[in-house]
Amino acid sequence: MFASLGRALGFLVDPALVGTALKALFLTIVLFALVLAGIEYLLHALPTLGYPWVNRLLEILAPVLIIIGIFTLGGPVAAIFASLYLDRVADAIEARSYPSDPKAPGMSFGTGSGAGIRLAGLVVLVDLLLLPVDAFLPGAGELITIIANGVLLGREYFELAALRHLQRGAADALRRRNGGRIFAAGLIISILTVVPLANFIAPLFGAALMVHLFKRVSKESPA
Repeated sequence: MFASLGRALGFLVDPALVGTALKALFLTIVLFALVLAGIEYLLHALPTLGYPWVNRLLEILAPVLIIIGIFTLGGPVAAIFASLYLDRVADAIEARSYPSDPKAPGMSFGTGSGAGIRLAGLVVLVDLLLLPVDAFLPGAGELITIIANGVLLGREYFELAALRHLQRGAADALRRRNGGRIFAAGLIISILTVVPLANFIAPLFGAALMVHLFKRVSKESPA
């Protein structure tokens, strides 16, 4: 686990992958900027809601709601970018770190997109279901959300890495046999997705971490 983590961190400064990292960062910034612009536009377009102070209150609350939204969307954004860039990231990592291994056939567009959409939907659903817990149990609620997202992110990121080499049944079996390490890796990714600025690199870091972890566990416990 720690060896895979160290290799994934090394990926973040690999000159060969700087372009991919910058694209991911740019798209993440664009996404959050669009969300911010949309909220601001809706607030300015609102008619006076009975009393002027109601509109003023909404304007004051908007920044708070945007911050909450960024934290809530961290997991889904990570999932979307993982599905977009995993093959490119994995190809570069495997060519550099595992040159003697057979080249992966990769995933079809449908498989990769479907897995990413499924993960994004699951994370959104879990976050929405846990919102009351976050509201009534500050601190503990956020911890529960991070753990729940760690389970989802670990499972789905690992499958996205494994599906480049294996059929779904074999990938699922390998994941179940290595559940503890995969959950630990998913927890690291989940934490990164809720840390400002770090959430920009979480998708590519998660993809890199799971490629290395897949390589390790597939050799220790072949599917």
